[in-house]
Amino acid sequence: MEHRDPLTPHVLKALREDGRASYTRIAASLGVTRKRVTQIVERAVEHREVMFTVSVSPDVLALQRFGYIQLRLDGPVAPVREALIAMPETTFIADISGDAPIDAEIRVGPDPHLQQTLDRIRCLPGVRSMQTHLYENIDINLYSPLRTGRAGFTLDATDRAIVEQLRINGRASFLELGTAAGVSPSGARLRLNRLVKHNAVKVVGIPVRHDGPNLLTLGVGIQIRGELAAALELVRSLEPEFLAITIGEYELIATLSADSVEGLLDLADRLRASPEIASIRTWTNLRTVKEEYGRGDRLAEG
Repeated sequence: MEHRDPLTPHVLKALREDGRASYTRIAASLGVTRKRVTQIVERAVEHREVMFTVSVSPDVLALQRFGYIQLRLDGPVAPVREALIAMPETTFIADISGDAPIDAEIRVGPDPHLQQTLDRIRCLPGVRSMQTHLYENIDINLYSPLRTGRAGFTLDATDRAIVEQLRINGRASFLELGTAAGVSPSGARLRLNRLVKHNAVKVVGIPVRHDGPNLLTLGVGIQIRGELAAALELVRSLEPEFLAITIGEYELIATLSADSVEGLLDLADRLRASPEIASIRTWTNLRTVKEEYGRGDRLAEG
């Protein structure tokens, strides 16, 4: 088996937070050479541990409502899974443990888009029932800009060309971005800086978890005691990949991640032992089959 550099998790963590982070800066923070960081990233890309792409702010895509569903099925998962993957409204899909073998996050436009989407999922052959939670607010999502509401920022044709190129390769050079958009490299740099400054896009290094997770994740439905603010601060302290305030059976839904099963168990125990938490229900994300938070190729002309 090929040796995996022990610094790999630290390098990939930095790239999860900023997919275009400077290798030189990452190397300096870890006290190693840039060459070593470059080798770690190149190996991770070659072995499909990470992919660099761009996520687009929900409001730029005219998305207004967000939800999470768990599906109970009669029969095999595969046909339902493939139908969910094909739906443009789904941004995250995973095979999970428990009596509901698959879950999905959906992002939709104005009413009645939400109910229409839920109806389509409910009517899929093999779906026996589904449990739905609406997101009142997404507090943390490492892989997506969080700005929601009415867009005060619009993308022109040049912006869209840059976003499309970033979707293909989040670490494309400014020369490549400029060539795709018909502007100079410096013009492409200014455009991308503007997009990031306005939280219209976020370039991310997303873990590739299709063939078995290299970063273990645990979904958690949380019921709280007392005021919401205290519980939010507690869950934030666990550095979740995702955290939403929800309407439904749970007050909060989170995704926790760790490099080992022991790490996940420790995070779950810290939740259970906290006075702010009334109860939790956990499910293992056995395999993530879709993770696309705002596809650049779905930008509307405008």
